[in-house]
Amino acid sequence: MNKTEFIKVRCTLEEKQRIKLKAESAGRKFSDYCREILLNGEVAAVPKMTANERGAIAILQHTGRFYGQISNLIKVKDERWVHITKNLSLCAKEAFKRFYDPHFRVDDEIYKVLNMTRDDRKV
Repeated sequence: MNKTEFIKVRCTLEEKQRIKLKAESAGRKFSDYCREILLNGEVAAVPKMTANERGAIAILQHTGRFYGQISNLIKVKDERWVHITKNLSLCAKEAFKRFYDPHFRVDDEIYKVLNMTRDDRKV
């Protein structure tokens, strides 16, 4: 939805800073926080993602890209899709472990299979 209208609210500098802090702690942009509080009277907090979670999502996104290639293999009746799918499911399983254990480190082999570097976390 395109937001084109403005609402001006007068407040002190201290009040504005307090609102900004509340928006940050809720994991929201300032304008989104203000809009939601005005419309709903409350804001559902969305915690910031940890580096572990961002890394896991990057792996899952990379994994997802390969499923398009798998569908092409299935269409042409290439039996390699079974082996590739098994490997991708193992990669996804390793990525999900990162969400639940902050000390879990994904094996380098996973990055090799997905053609990623360990620091490739564009999320």
